[in-house]
Amino acid sequence: MFENLFKRLLQFPTQFFLLVIGALLFLPGLGRVHLFDWDEINFAESAREMLLTGNWRMVQIDFQPFYEKPPLFIWLQALSMNYFGVNEYAARLPNAIVGMVTLLVVFNAGRSIFKSQLGVLWAILFACSVMPQVYFKSGIIDPLFNLLIFCGIYFLFKVTTDNEFEGYKEKRSNRRKYLILSALFIGLATLTKGPVAILLTILTATSYLIVNRGKLKIEFTDLLVWGAIIMLVLGSWLSFEVNANGIKFIDEFITYQIRLFSTEDAGHGGPWFYHFPVLLLGGFPASIFALAAFKPNEQDDNIQLGFKRWMIYLLAVVVIVFSIVKTKILHYSSLSYFPITFLGSYYLHYLFEQKATWTWKQTVPILVIVIAIVVSFTGVVFLIQRPDVFINYVKDDFAKTCLQATVYWSKNDLFWGVGYFVLVIIAISLITAKHTRWGVYTLLISTALFISILMNLIMPRIEKYSQAALIEFLAQRQGEDCTIRTAYFKSYAHLFYARKPIPAPGDEKKREYVITKVHKVDEVLGYEPYLTELYRKNGWVFLTRASKVQ
Repeated sequence: MFENLFKRLLQFPTQFFLLVIGALLFLPGLGRVHLFDWDEINFAESAREMLLTGNWRMVQIDFQPFYEKPPLFIWLQALSMNYFGVNEYAARLPNAIVGMVTLLVVFNAGRSIFKSQLGVLWAILFACSVMPQVYFKSGIIDPLFNLLIFCGIYFLFKVTTDNEFEGYKEKRSNRRKYLILSALFIGLATLTKGPVAILLTILTATSYLIVNRGKLKIEFTDLLVWGAIIMLVLGSWLSFEVNANGIKFIDEFITYQIRLFSTEDAGHGGPWFYHFPVLLLGGFPASIFALAAFKPNEQDDNIQLGFKRWMIYLLAVVVIVFSIVKTKILHYSSLSYFPITFLGSYYLHYLFEQKATWTWKQTVPILVIVIAIVVSFTGVVFLIQRPDVFINYVKDDFAKTCLQATVYWSKNDLFWGVGYFVLVIIAISLITAKHTRWGVYTLLISTALFISILMNLIMPRIEKYSQAALIEFLAQRQGEDCTIRTAYFKSYAHLFYARKPIPAPGDEKKREYVITKVHKVDEVLGYEPYLTELYRKNGWVFLTRASKVQ
């Protein structure tokens, strides 16, 4: 029964079906939670200032040049805000659209190299895994950056393959087309986040070259053309920037990249193996399926085997590079979700074709991770409703005060985790009973629904313990003739949520506000005794003085 349903699905306009899945998963609830410091608010504020100043050439923050990021993603956010207004929905919408496009891209890649079944599995696995779904509902740069890099690597792979059914002229024409497309996508990726896109692509290709004993089928002239096109894409923006500000921004951008590589920037450090558990849990359940896909499969032809190797090398390059980088942030290794979900769909494809087997090596890790997720979720929900049980063990005064916020919780919230666990048990039971497709899709759908519930129902409540009081205060300052600054913590929230206007020369504001945290208020008042406390809420303290001019 299910096999016939799946075959009919493949005959349906599949790309439309995948767009519907993407829309259902990525579009709802984009504006339910405020943007989070730092990255989400940083990029959204840069887009807002781009609209406000009309300066689309240069990325700014607090109306000063911001040389750390190129402008492509900020342009998309600014366009979205221009149409939908300056809000959370507009800031996150570009990534929701990127998510929907990503499903189409991986489907077509999987279909062209293997079969439609693998393409569908790859897209659904991408949509239903934990962190990809989270990223496509965020306002950070990485989803677009990762998609562009993957497209660049995919077309570079196509340059290196020989299709025996193509004639000589057709083959040369296609190689030229693929080379141009690869360079265009890598150029756009560089215009999104920086030259690490070029580095990751070259390292992946070099890895394949080394393991394949120097056989890459890319000529030196191809590399020159590839590099020239990338520089042409970058030059379309850099020429305007250099003409306006000289080469200063290039020096600052390079300095920033070196700092990320060699130091724990902004306190984001961690052990060298940081990204291994991040990808195992963040890529769940695709990461578990992927573990079974590394062994050779005699069913693959040379092109299929070659693509699988490119994906493995891409995964290895990303993990190694960002394990070396001192700054450790969750989304730094998020490009890995492309090869992880491919390898997972590769295994499921052969599992559905009864050319691979399901063993305890899949069952046990899935159960362990799901139990860890459910126990963590139910434990947090249970404890957060009873702060008196653990509050005395919290040593950080700011965190302790935040946890005392008034937030509505229901005992029924515990059942979300229990329900997810039950569905996973049903999924595994179906798989072991040889109803493989039913079981796999039950696992994927239940995981996608659970993550959606967390983001749309639970996260708005969790936010009330963190930044909600801060955002509430700032939103009330919109349109007020005042200045706002933070003391002893870094934030972009006061710029975006208070809608800071363009500073006017000689403009003296009537009132100044200072925001700090509860454990720093005495230190602030020690340096600035003229400040008066307005009120404090959920760990935040709001101070003021009537006039900025003394």
